[in-house]
Amino acid sequence: MQRRRLDGLRLIGLFKIGKALLLLLTSYGAYRLLNPALLERLHEWVYSLTDNLERRLLERGIDWVSTLSHAHIGGFVAVTAAYTVVLLTEGIGLWLRQRWAEWLTAIASTTLIPFEIYKAFDPASHHRIAVLCTLAINIAIVVYLFTYLRRTRINDTNAA
Repeated sequence: MQRRRLDGLRLIGLFKIGKALLLLLTSYGAYRLLNPALLERLHEWVYSLTDNLERRLLERGIDWVSTLSHAHIGGFVAVTAAYTVVLLTEGIGLWLRQRWAEWLTAIASTTLIPFEIYKAFDPASHHRIAVLCTLAINIAIVVYLFTYLRRTRINDTNAA
């Protein structure tokens, strides 16, 4: 039996699966915020903190979440769940070396680049370093995949 090796496609697949798992946890956490008892327990916990800065930041976050309607949270959960399915599809497809997954990931990743560029240079952005890192990773994935697709197409053409 041939041993599966960890190469660029599989690394990207693992990265996509990891992102999907983080989104799944985020979606579950957002879903849990629909429970008013949980928000009350979070408020009690925050008030027990001794660090003023930490307490103020968490209070602000919990207050913001408290103002969201069930429809907003439900919409967020639905969108993150759908995107999780896309990421899992890409990741598993890449791990299994499916040609359609290579194309899906290349195209889907390419479509995100304009939004990431906009966010990276948005003056109101508070997470510029994280956005720039995400942009760099996404561009590297796109370049790798399109280079890989071109190289394997040329090899397939020469073999035929």
